[in-house]
Amino acid sequence: MLWMNEVFKQIRDRVKPPQWASWQTLLFLSIFSVIVAALTTSPQPQIAQRIISSFGWVFLILSVWWFVYEKPVKEKLTVYDLFLGPWIVGALVCVYLFGTIENNVPSQTAFISWPPISSIIWASPKFVKSDPSTKSPVYANPTKPKRQDIILVLLANLVISCWFQFYFQTQDWLTTNQGLRAEDFSRSSFVWQPQRYDRATVLSRGADILNLAAQNVRTELEGKPWGQVERWLTQLDQQVPRLRQQVRNELPRSPETDLWTLNAQVTSAAYDLQLQALSSRPNSRREGYELTRTCRITQVGRPGAAPEFRFNEQAPPATAPNRQQIVATVQCGAIDPVRRIEPSRS
Repeated sequence: MLWMNEVFKQIRDRVKPPQWASWQTLLFLSIFSVIVAALTTSPQPQIAQRIISSFGWVFLILSVWWFVYEKPVKEKLTVYDLFLGPWIVGALVCVYLFGTIENNVPSQTAFISWPPISSIIWASPKFVKSDPSTKSPVYANPTKPKRQDIILVLLANLVISCWFQFYFQTQDWLTTNQGLRAEDFSRSSFVWQPQRYDRATVLSRGADILNLAAQNVRTELEGKPWGQVERWLTQLDQQVPRLRQQVRNELPRSPETDLWTLNAQVTSAAYDLQLQALSSRPNSRREGYELTRTCRITQVGRPGAAPEFRFNEQAPPATAPNRQQIVATVQCGAIDPVRRIEPSRS
């Protein structure tokens, strides 16, 4: 038992605050609040647990605020006469406020609000002075140089906040507009691209689109009566959107697929159907590509069905010769060499 008492005494000496009014006391109160909140069980929406955990956050923020203003710590956190402690406290305040409100840490709102909140924390001590008689803090008007510093720091942090907002806005644009992902943002400081632009991958996906389109055209027209095929070709403006949607449904969803647009046109009186995959985009600084593949649709004769004789009938069987049926056959060539499209200047 003596050794246990000695261990507890050493632990107590180490964790005991030098005085009750210190940042260590606030830190221990924060830890105690977290433990109590973890042990507290309350029904939804857990109001008691939230109140106790909020006290833990408040004690932690006040403890860190006090700690960074300790003289040796403040000297280490001062870079080019700029004290960085308020920005550390500001980060904790943002995590507590917006983590509690939005239940998402770190959130965009927390990042955007961090610079102005930190500048307010930085400027607040300049409005407080110690009363010489009572030694209590009282309100004081900052001097003219201090007011200029406050305005400059506040405006600089608002600019930083605007840059954060711009960064998140560009990321939202990339998320909602898949075509922007193929642009080259390698020189941008605000766009983070998980995947680099790969020309070979993009062209490979264009070839997949053409191959699937040719396969679907063969499935729909091969062996069909010629009249039906001609009607299909004359209604090509209605067939292309449906063919485009079929190809999109059969391909795996990816940003490269969204870059391509499938078109088709009849290029000759012999019914040469040219399938075109186009990756050009308006207002894009990157060159586009065009892939084409031509399918020749011709008519061939196919023997008609043999007449079915019924020997149990009294009437003699018909002796008319079989009529040859005209049907379509589809032959698709290879994909033509890729053609580059210059970016639009608008």
